[in-house]
This record gives sequence, structure tokens and C-alpha cells, in this order.
Amino acid sequence: MTFTAPTRSQPELLPLLVKYDRPVPRYTSYPTAAAFHSGVGPVDLVSQLRQPTTADLSLYVHVPFCRHACWYCGCNRITTQAGSKVVGPYLQALARELALVTQASGQRRRLGQLHWGGGTPNYLNPQEQGQLWELIGEHFDLAPDLEASIEVNPEFLSRDQVLNLRRLGFNRISFGIQDADPHVQAAVNRIVPVEQLRQAMEWMREAAFESVNVDLICGLPLQTPERFASTIALVQELRPERVSLFSFAYLPEQLPLQRRIAADDLPSQRERIRMLQHAYGAFTGDGYDAIGMDHFALSSDSLALAARQGRLHRNFQGYTTGGERDLLGIGVTAISQFQNLFSQNQRTLKGYVEALEDSLLPVERGLVVRDPAVLLRRTIIQSLMCRFAVDFDTIALGQPLEAQRLFPSEWADLQTLEADGLVRLGANSLEVTEVGRWLIRTIAAVFDPSQRRQASGSRLI
Repeated sequence: MTFTAPTRSQPELLPLLVKYDRPVPRYTSYPTAAAFHSGVGPVDLVSQLRQPTTADLSLYVHVPFCRHACWYCGCNRITTQAGSKVVGPYLQALARELALVTQASGQRRRLGQLHWGGGTPNYLNPQEQGQLWELIGEHFDLAPDLEASIEVNPEFLSRDQVLNLRRLGFNRISFGIQDADPHVQAAVNRIVPVEQLRQAMEWMREAAFESVNVDLICGLPLQTPERFASTIALVQELRPERVSLFSFAYLPEQLPLQRRIAADDLPSQRERIRMLQHAYGAFTGDGYDAIGMDHFALSSDSLALAARQGRLHRNFQGYTTGGERDLLGIGVTAISQFQNLFSQNQRTLKGYVEALEDSLLPVERGLVVRDPAVLLRRTIIQSLMCRFAVDFDTIALGQPLEAQRLFPSEWADLQTLEADGLVRLGANSLEVTEVGRWLIRTIAAVFDPSQRRQASGSRLI
């Protein structure tokens, strides 16, 4: 995947992005969360948990609290300065939820992956973090090679906190830079001086984390190609093992906090594309592999290795090496993901706590998926998002299928994409081109019937 000046065989990028710039899902799942409904509840999750298995589990813990709100944010969060006054009751609620999970399971599962997200997980002080780690250990066995990761806000980070997280057992850590330019930071209400970012990385290296991830956002207000290039240079200096480069989804109608951002302050389409192209060239020219649609990893990192070996997987946490592991989410708004079931916890803290007080798993909505046709589409979309290719001779559990006969409308759309240089079609296969990877969400949406009825999601640029 190399983005260079267009040649006779490589179409210009800007006209294609403008042509196909419509809302599309990010496909962290299929069907997407937009299909969730209230007909799925606690009983469905209990039934799922009761199914005996010896497979390792992936556990996601949602910590919703933030000290202040970043105006670009679309995450489920609770902004409060109350500290331990809100954390203490929340840890008690998590304890009740885990007890109900264990009761429903009837067995003690082993964790192969553990992730704390938010919100701001380092909103918890070291004692509270230790309480939560011990609580998890009361209900699950930890695999010897457990991949334990946590997201932190570098603005409120100290050396002691970083060392404590490593002592607890975390071996992967992620922190958001988004943009290091002070003008951009002020425009989104997230001000972290460059020296604090450098200090945070030094502490993480001192603590010997196995992998550090940095988050960046392209398309923020007051960003320019020159300013963003300085941020990319800083990240190259810090040299994290992984970089997540997201395109800002400006959705002020859905996310009231974003109304504080003036649309006129956002960079143009052409500027965003220049920024993305520069970032791609900088990272891939500096020892990073492009992973999926929006990640980079050093060639020696496990994520890059998984991508090269065809083991990359995508779920609600993004790209992962965890394969098809069951994902159990605990905490307010957390999503669980199983082969045939999606379930999402109550999306308000009040509803979450009330369900637990009634001794119910706090499931608010979800989706049961058993239709073989839907599961096939999921496999196809997963293959596109992770491997940029589909072999229809092997995609259906090794059973060949005739794609042109089974998907006539989709195949016609793919031929249009092929004419634009985004895909290459074989007799019964599909491969995304280098330029097409910029539009991988659009290509995946070809196999999503809901997108034919009504486009939804976030725009590409």
C-alpha cells in the first residue's frame, strides 16, 4: 500500500474521495450497533454465558469518568470532578455485575485479553486501580500470556501512576495525543504540552511496557498540513509501537459537545487528504506497517505480525490479534460480542445501577444473529476490513460459492468500483487496490444491505 503521485495506472485520490464521500459505518461489527434493539435483554446474555466453553475470553471494562470534556469526543463518558465519590460506588456496581456474570456462567473463564477503556481509566487513583484489578482476579483466571491494555490521558499522568499500572500487570498502554499543536489543542479543549507528552512516553519506556499506542485525529479545527506534520514528527520521535490515526467525524447534530467547534475552523477536504497522505508516507517510510484502514504498527509488533499472517481481527475495540474470542463488556454502555449475540449495557449510569440493584445483568439492548446469510456477510466484511481481499471459493467455511450468482447487485457495484481503480475482480475473488484501501469502508458497505436502504455512519473526509 503506497500512496504516491498518481500515474497512468493509479487514479487521483482527491476526486475519488469526493465522489464516494458519504456516511458509512466503521464496521467494528456487522451488523453494526445501529441495528441493536430493546428486544434483547438480560435473559439473552445469561443464556449465552451458560454455554460451556474452554476458550479464552476477552474482557472489556468501561470506566466512564473524565475530569473535563474534549469537544471532539464521541465516547460514552461522564464529566465530573467528584473523584472517589463517584468511583467508589461505580466499583461496587462493577463487583455486582461480575458476580452476576459468574453466577450465570457457572464456570470460571480464563482471560486471554483485558482492556480498560473510557472515559479515562486513569481517573481512578492507584488504590482504586488495584481494587479493580483484584476484583477481576476474583472472577477470572489470567492467562500466562495475558494481553492487558489500558487507555490513559497523559494530561493527568504521573511517573508513579505509570509504574503502578505496570506492576498491576498491564503490559500494553495507549494514550491520546490527537494533535500536539497548542492552537488545535485549545480549539478542542484538550491542552497537553509537548513536554508532558514526551515525559509520558519516557515513563512508559522506564516501566517497560511491551507496547505503547498513540492516538491521532486528522481533521480537527485549526489543523493545517504544516501543523499536523509537526505532530507526526513528534510521534516519530516518540516511536510508539502502534499508531491509530482516525479521521475526525464531525457530527454536531448527534454529539452536542461538538457544537462548540465551528465548522469554518475545520480543514478542507484537500487539506485533510494532504495530512493523511503525509502521515502515511512518514510512518511507512519509518519502519511502520499500515494495518487495516487506520492503524500503523512497527514491523516487529504483534499487530503487524498478525496482519502479515492473516490473523488480524476487528471488533468494538478496533483491530486486534484476539481472533474470534468472545468479548465480554462490563460497565455502563459496554458492549459484549459473541458469535450469535451482541449486547449493550444500560447507557445511563442510573439505569445501569438500578438494573444491578434488581440483580439483573444490565443489558439494555442488543442483537441476536443466527441467519446464515447475515453471518456470511459478516465474514466477507471482516475479510475486507482486515485482509483487503475475499476469496469466495473458501470464505464460507471452505465451501465454494458463486459470488456473481449469490450477490448480483453487489457484483455490479464492485464492477463500478473496479472501473474507478478501487478493486480488482477475479472470476470468484475480490482484492482491494492500494488506492482502494482509502475507501475500504465504502467497499465493505457494498455487502451491507442496510446501506442500500439508507446511508449511515460517518463521512470519509
